[in-house]
Amino acid sequence: MASLFPRLPSEPPLDLSSRRRLLESMASRGSSEVAALVIPGFLVWAMSRYGSVASMLAWWAGFALFTLVLIDRRRRFRADLAARGDAAADRWEPVFQRLAVLNGLCWTMPVFLTLRVPSYEFKLLLYLVIAAVIASAATFLAPLPGVFFRFFAACFGPLVVAVVWMFPTRWPFILPLTLLYGVVICRHAGGTRRFVWQQFALERERAELAERYRGARDRAEHALAEKDRFLSTASHDLRQPVHAMGMLVEAALARNQDEGLAPVLQDVRRAARSLTGMFDALLDLSRIEAGTSAASRVAVPVRELFDDAATVFGGDAAARGLVVRRHLPRRHEAAVAGDPTLVRQVVFNLLQNALRYTQRGGVLLGVRSRADQWRIEVWDTGSGVAAEDRGRIYSPFFRGPEARSRVTTGHGLGLAVVARSAELMSAGYGFSSEPGRGSCFWIELPKTEAVPPPAATGVYGRVRSLAGRCLLVEDDPQVGPAWLGLLATWGATARLARDRAQALQCLDAGFDPDVILCDQRLAGGDSGFDVLKTLLARCPRAHGAMVSGELDTPELTEAEDEGYLVFRKPVEPDVLHAVLSRWLPTAPSPGDSGPGA
Repeated sequence: MASLFPRLPSEPPLDLSSRRRLLESMASRGSSEVAALVIPGFLVWAMSRYGSVASMLAWWAGFALFTLVLIDRRRRFRADLAARGDAAADRWEPVFQRLAVLNGLCWTMPVFLTLRVPSYEFKLLLYLVIAAVIASAATFLAPLPGVFFRFFAACFGPLVVAVVWMFPTRWPFILPLTLLYGVVICRHAGGTRRFVWQQFALERERAELAERYRGARDRAEHALAEKDRFLSTASHDLRQPVHAMGMLVEAALARNQDEGLAPVLQDVRRAARSLTGMFDALLDLSRIEAGTSAASRVAVPVRELFDDAATVFGGDAAARGLVVRRHLPRRHEAAVAGDPTLVRQVVFNLLQNALRYTQRGGVLLGVRSRADQWRIEVWDTGSGVAAEDRGRIYSPFFRGPEARSRVTTGHGLGLAVVARSAELMSAGYGFSSEPGRGSCFWIELPKTEAVPPPAATGVYGRVRSLAGRCLLVEDDPQVGPAWLGLLATWGATARLARDRAQALQCLDAGFDPDVILCDQRLAGGDSGFDVLKTLLARCPRAHGAMVSGELDTPELTEAEDEGYLVFRKPVEPDVLHAVLSRWLPTAPSPGDSGPGA
């Protein structure tokens, strides 16, 4: 019979939790109390039409007592299950196996009690009722083979054995039918068992997939947090030389007497500012993607954006023999409403992508009016986009055939970032392309009024324009001398200290500063904010400000909450000069040399 009920090779054994669930299900519906009372009562009533029912009534009473025992065992099983959980399965499965044998014998007992009944109709009715009970058991007990086989053997075995005595003249016909029914029931039970076990296997797979998903999500969140920490640390370290370069260029512009060198220094100045913008954009985009800040909507001047893009990518394009041109409206300044970081990211990525796929000719940055929108366009004379690739061009990690043939063409994320940035701003985007002749990628953003730039003092107008004394607390060997050089150019007297001890030594030596500028991350682990408060307590008439390449730290947040000014590196010279001109005395005249160092 086991061959009729085979185990599939791929069918895994049930674990303890699954067996517990099957036992719980069987205990709740595997043998109905109503059926155990009503069906025997129906058989007693049917027997009353053909003879004495005394033996059948005794069987009915015994069946009722056995049903009460079953009810008690199920109650105890549920209580043990609540107390011990899955561990109760090992104890109770053998109990239910023994009860299954007794239950099967109870159902077949009328077969032996009615052997002498002359009515074939009653005997057929009895066999049909027991066959229905076996079919019901095949549905509810089959997932637990140990329970089902014992019930089946105790119930079906006596039926087969008694066929010759129950149907002495017709058993050659009834016995094959009975055996065939047993085969069908076994196969039905096998199918039921396989179905239930497959459901358990699917549940385990889903649980494993869910666990792997949670693990992958946790790893991704950890990687994102690590990336943010890395960007914050890298930004601080990279901002230091950029900050120093900006101040050195400003000092060089102020002291330069060679008119031919001035344009070069201006280009270096713009490049330094572009680097600053790129650092800011990188960190801002990271925060937006992480959901810690939302995309803003402010006026972004298109001319300034195009100038920055040409400054960053123009040198590489020229080295490859390509030209980057700009086309802007002649009558008025174009400005779009969007997040400056995301708009900048879109234009830079589109320009970089265009240069990557352009071998000769050039790239055009243009903007055109479309109703209440400005459409920023990037045209190239590259290879174009093949028809079969147009539906995937914005997909992450997609690279066209030309890109796949080279190893230095990026990772296929540039246009995916463009699409994501546009979606964050609710902006339209798209492209048109003609293979072999080039492409045009575009993004549409609402028009807005351009914000006029603040009136510039002018580099030369700031030379020797300040007086007074500044104490700088800065431990970076590049930034400190750059500070001294720039402040000397503006006419201020400056002293440099690397930490708290050197700063206090300056005060003890008689240096009385009008302004104290203090970096947050100092040598020796000193907190710059604590150092600033200590120095201001010694110099109550001095003004103080924090200067830091870090963005979000508790100390800087506390400083801003307490009303202190916090400069973020790289500091714009225009902003720094405007603040110092209010805190320091001004020189008597632009040509005055100011206080000596």
